[in-house]
Amino acid sequence: MQKKYMCRVISLNRAAENTQKLLSDLAAQGISADVFDAVDGRNGEPPLEDGEYFRDTLAMIRHGKRLTNSELGCYLSHYRAVRQAYNEGFEYVCLLEDDVVIEPLLGEVFKTLLERNLDMVRLMSLKLRRRKMLGPLFGKHCLVRQERGGLGTQAYMLSRNGMKKFLDYGCGIYEPVDKVFDHFFLFDLDVFAVEPHLAFELLGETSVAKRAPVYSDSPNLWHRLMFHPVKLWFSLCRHAYLLRHRQAFLGAEMPDTSISKTTRKL
Repeated sequence: MQKKYMCRVISLNRAAENTQKLLSDLAAQGISADVFDAVDGRNGEPPLEDGEYFRDTLAMIRHGKRLTNSELGCYLSHYRAVRQAYNEGFEYVCLLEDDVVIEPLLGEVFKTLLERNLDMVRLMSLKLRRRKMLGPLFGKHCLVRQERGGLGTQAYMLSRNGMKKFLDYGCGIYEPVDKVFDHFFLFDLDVFAVEPHLAFELLGETSVAKRAPVYSDSPNLWHRLMFHPVKLWFSLCRHAYLLRHRQAFLGAEMPDTSISKTTRKL
């Protein structure tokens, strides 16, 4: 039996051409989807809601700044879309940003993934990473597991278990949302990916901006002194996660650059 899912296109402009095209293309592939109105950070800092809070000290230690307003808007858009799906009892949530085009077999692969109960599956990512091939999904598409974060939140899905892990950890805000998913080892999120990717970017088309001028805040001496110890802690957590799941990554190797139409970063 097909699992209960929510699929949303995150956009600041419901009427935008590519937003509407995405909805149409998803429907044509058998996926019911609608628009999630993105949190707008373009004109000031978006207010937080109950349960959301800033971890400013960690932000200054790790990144030397707080999130920009636009980064915060993007973060809250994803976080609240996931929270809504979880609170409404969905078993899966699939989120796409409004600057992507989906590939022809996304619908078939998506239906296959609904039976896998995986914490998180990236339908596309921006970095090439060593990964282990886990087997076919549908057509030419295979399931893989990356050793490190693949970067990007353009298209992904979370199971109910994955939603809960993200919501519990992500309520404390200190870095962009894609970095949170890249730090999956901090909250035991099992992250998988699909190759070749099932979506690609239309560069410059998104309404959900992720970059804006940085705040004037700057790290103080204590922040700078703590940078390397905290970085070491993150590294130790990642290696501990890889050790616990060593069989899952055994035989990992780099992919080639033909896994997507979007240019990859090494």
